[in-house]
This record gives sequence, structure tokens and C-alpha cells, in this order.
Amino acid sequence: MEELNTSKTVMQSGTETTMPAWLNQVMQLQAGRIHSLIDILYVMNVTWLYIFSLIYPLFGIIFGIILSSGSISDAGKKIGRICLVLGIINIILSILIVVAFIFIGGIFSKFSPYYL
Repeated sequence: MEELNTSKTVMQSGTETTMPAWLNQVMQLQAGRIHSLIDILYVMNVTWLYIFSLIYPLFGIIFGIILSSGSISDAGKKIGRICLVLGIINIILSILIVVAFIFIGGIFSKFSPYYL
């Protein structure tokens, strides 16, 4: 109960005011919630960047180049490199799938009754 009765001195616009301890705890709790929300939104944004990099390889390459070259933080550069790699992998896999379909179609066309 002593913590609830203690107060904290706060400087506001040049004057000292005392803030009750319970208000200080509430403000710390609010700050923790805001930081948690920011972390959740950050993870969601990164997840969507990765998903779009897989679905649209050009998006991944463009954002990968922008983030890896223009970002100040190491985390931003890492995200950019991952988007770039995902975009390149998607393009390579798409090319391999198209070549495989062309190859398989060429093989089975010889056995078709419509083969000339």
C-alpha cells in the first residue's frame, strides 16, 4: 500500500508537479501496451512484405532493392535482402515450371492422335 501513496515529481513546462504513484503505473502500463501494438504491427507489415514478394516477384525485387539500399537500420536492410531473394526465387521457379510444362507438352504431343 505504500507504493500507492508515494508520488513522483514531474517537470511540466518549467514547473514541478507531483504525480500519484498509481497514475505513474497506469502510464507505464499504457506505454507497454503501445510498444506491444507497435511490435505486432511491425511483424504484420514484414509478413505482408514477404507474402507479396512471393506472389508478385517484381514487387519483391523492387522493394528489396529499395529497402536494402535505402534503409538506415540493419533490420531494414535484412528485410530488403529477404524480399529480394524471395522475388528472385519466385521468378526462377516460374521459369522452371514453364519450361517443364513446355517439355512435358512436347513429349506427350508425339503420342497424341492429332500429331502431324
